[in-house]
Amino acid sequence: MPSFKINIWIKQNKKKCQLWFLFILLTFVFTTLHTKNNKPTPTNTETQDLDTYIPEGFVLVPVELSNGNSLNGLLEQKGIVDLYTGNPSQQKVEKAAEAVKIIRSPRNPSHFAVLVPEDKASFLIQRFQSFHAVIQNPKQKKKTTIKPISKKRKRNIIIAIHN
Repeated sequence: MPSFKINIWIKQNKKKCQLWFLFILLTFVFTTLHTKNNKPTPTNTETQDLDTYIPEGFVLVPVELSNGNSLNGLLEQKGIVDLYTGNPSQQKVEKAAEAVKIIRSPRNPSHFAVLVPEDKASFLIQRFQSFHAVIQNPKQKKKTTIKPISKKRKRNIIIAIHN
């Protein structure tokens, strides 16, 4: 019998029931929208460590860039570069690496590292000096190459004096 009384009350107070139903529905919709908009977004502090992105057979070599400040406005988090070493003012520049992937440090954006094959990393480490990076087109299909230090042969000058 109680359900019969509820049905009679609903028929007598139809407008009130519609308003309560509308109020409950709107509350549900606004609560749902509010929770969707306020989901926490991942920040840079929550990023994974870079070592999770290193493919097998490769290493991430931190490099010192003489033009690192210039790259800040040109390079986002990663890119493809050629690395040069030497002194540009003395016109003694040598290409150390070609088409290497460069990654900006998420914890300190002024530091960079390059992704190179593990067996070629020693060629970059042997130079142990500041590099100059030149940005390449990432859509080009160039193979990554690391060049060893070119050893210039010393010329032996023999002076022969004949009597």
